[in-house]
Amino acid sequence: MSRGKGTSLTGAGTDTNNVTVKHFYQNAKAALELRVPLNKTGFKQKIDQQCLEKDSSTILIWSQPEIRKFLRLNHARRKSFLAKKLGENVLFIIIAEGMDIPEEIVQNARDKDITLFSSSAPVDTCRLTTANVLSQLFSRQVVIPGGLLQVHGLGVLIIGDSGIGKSESALELIARGSRFVSDDVTQVEKDSGDKLIGSAPDLTRDFMEVRGLSIINIKQIFGSKSVSRKSEIDLVIQLKRWEKGKKYDRLGLEVLKNYKIMGVKVPMVSIPVAPGRNIAALIEVACKVQILRKKGYHAPEEIVKKLDRALSLR
Repeated sequence: MSRGKGTSLTGAGTDTNNVTVKHFYQNAKAALELRVPLNKTGFKQKIDQQCLEKDSSTILIWSQPEIRKFLRLNHARRKSFLAKKLGENVLFIIIAEGMDIPEEIVQNARDKDITLFSSSAPVDTCRLTTANVLSQLFSRQVVIPGGLLQVHGLGVLIIGDSGIGKSESALELIARGSRFVSDDVTQVEKDSGDKLIGSAPDLTRDFMEVRGLSIINIKQIFGSKSVSRKSEIDLVIQLKRWEKGKKYDRLGLEVLKNYKIMGVKVPMVSIPVAPGRNIAALIEVACKVQILRKKGYHAPEEIVKKLDRALSLR
């Protein structure tokens, strides 16, 4: 367990080398209704994965019986108890069940730069929530429903409702030259540089399920160059059913939405699906538009500038 300054990141998927007490507080405060009597004392202390071990003494969660037992001790024994319990490795203490915090505990926590939390939640809830939050903070891999392709050099995660045509669109893209990574579900791992890398589960690698064709082997049908073991995720395409009467952005002036994966924001484009629309072609165009955006070119803005120039000449 190391003490030192942490990087200011939030949410699950934080860089596991820089998880701090502050990150824990940000992710657990709502569930546990955490209060901070010492005004963020110890918030910059780093947490490492040892805190997930059952025998770890880095996090203390005390309930009513433990606090009442402490209060029955005389001054000398209280001092001895705190000297033993609040060692160098302790990062934070949660006083559960809305108990008042004895002044000796407050003072020792302040002196040793240990974060002190107060929660009205039951002690079992505090323990379970603390374990869950820390597990999420140290998680570097998730499984996402959706397929992953490399389209024009971009890693494209295609998501959407079941039966909307994700696999059929992916199949047409592969026939056009895109590379297949995964179908239906994608394993996403965050590397040391916070890049999102997607791959297929071992069991389904190279395979795709297409309605009417059952399960097909992409590598066997299209060749080894049509598949890739993994890919960085650069863009998310969300396929949505066309809603009659709904207004859609025709000029593309709306700011791109973001799809958050383990705390990392990925640009997302929503494409309405309706009969007669070539979704594969639209996905290809969306990828080319994203490549141009990254270079600083935005076609709708150019149209607006041309319109402004034309009006100014009148």
